Amino acid sequence: MNKCFRYQPRILLSQLSLPRCYAAVQTEPPSPGQKKTVVVGLSEKPDPKSVKCDYIGPPDAQSNLRPYVRHYDDDETRLARNLRLKRIEVEAWNTDFWTRHNKRFYEEKEDFMRLHKESGTEDVSADQMSHFYKAFLDKNWRIHMMYNLSWYLKNFDILTLAAGVQLQRLLALAKRKT
Repeated sequence: MNKCFRYQPRILLSQLSLPRCYAAVQTEPPSPGQKKTVVVGLSEKPDPKSVKCDYIGPPDAQSNLRPYVRHYDDDETRLARNLRLKRIEVEAWNTDFWTRHNKRFYEEKEDFMRLHKESGTEDVSADQMSHFYKAFLDKNWRIHMMYNLSWYLKNFDILTLAAGVQLQRLLALAKRKT
């Protein structure tokens, strides 16, 4: 099990006081009445083999999603490896979708604003922008529906693999105790 998440409290990224970097919070097991938290920040993407826990990076400029650097042990099982690779695959798919989606959105938004400026309107009102947003969502309704369906199926696969990994760990722990 990834030791970084065993005793990890929830923290806000704003609490890290770090410039846009890859960050992780590592918490040691609490001793009676005390908890020691170590905040780790890296300015560059770390090597997955050299880190002791998962790192979350700053938002990607195109997709607006935060990339993960997944830690893995040398002794990870085949099932745990499949889970890690599936997570990486789904994250890449998700990033690709939102990169293409956001590019299309900003191009259409620029076209909409350019057409309004060419028609003589210097500033585009919030009401006019709301019409653009509604039209964009209506036009891309089917794409969003298919994305959500695919996202649910991919997450179900991840949950199934994660349940298998946890069951495998419980069985290994039970074997060690007997």
